[in-house]
Amino acid sequence: MRKILLICFSLTLLNTGVINMVSATQRSTDEVEHNKPKKISGRVTDVITSAGFTYAEVDTGKGKVWAAGPGITALKKGDLVAFSSEMPMKNFHSKTLGRDFSLIYFIQQYITDKPTSTISTQHGDDDIKNMAQPVITTSNSMPGEVSRGDYLREASLNGLNGENKMLSEFKGKPLIINVWASWCGPCRAEMGSLERLAKQYNGREFNVIGISTDDYQNRAMAFVEQTGITFENYHDSKLILETMLGANTIPLTVLVDEHGRIIEKVRGAREWDSPDIVDAIGRVLHIKLTEHVK
Repeated sequence: MRKILLICFSLTLLNTGVINMVSATQRSTDEVEHNKPKKISGRVTDVITSAGFTYAEVDTGKGKVWAAGPGITALKKGDLVAFSSEMPMKNFHSKTLGRDFSLIYFIQQYITDKPTSTISTQHGDDDIKNMAQPVITTSNSMPGEVSRGDYLREASLNGLNGENKMLSEFKGKPLIINVWASWCGPCRAEMGSLERLAKQYNGREFNVIGISTDDYQNRAMAFVEQTGITFENYHDSKLILETMLGANTIPLTVLVDEHGRIIEKVRGAREWDSPDIVDAIGRVLHIKLTEHVK
């Protein structure tokens, strides 16, 4: 009976043009390591909502896998879902949930056979105020934090996937700074969209860099290697940047103009390469963004 339901669900999604389904099988270890995206589908066997994310355990028919998607999605046990396997993480420890996952997929969204409601719907808002609205929590200013409208102080950057630099070396072009940690689920979930944004615009209209606040550099390095991030990332070992940027909640993304002045701070995960968010970035930084051929 389960196989019949899965087939019907797959055909329904295919006929509506929502998603092209493939066989609902868990990927091999080699496929996970090489990050070859597939579509996984199955029946929900457990749901956890925490810190603005929905975690779902899905029985694919050949095993159970976990996924985590941004927003509060209206899932319940027994629902049929599908998702892309584009961002798998092995041996992941969630500080928020206080548990370990041998394999978990950080995804952009769940595809279901019925309407859902998620926090991530605000990604399409045109107003930059909505883009900047916190998804997870609000925060008070930190001592030593540079506020919107003020200029960043000089700081040294300890390279994770590149050379050490000074923050001032990025002046001359607008800069997008993303503050993350390897243990942060929402940070992991938005990293794929930041990578795509960087591939499209990095070094052209603006630059994108990441700042890890991990306690241990080897954990930050492992995350960079596992995810294959290509834009420049740095380790904030002394928490100088965390303090200056006001990163008492993460993920935090800071938009800086070409002179080093903070224009906007965005708290919470976003789909950074979505058309509406890209348009908002252009408006906030007062630059014209042109899509580049990859």
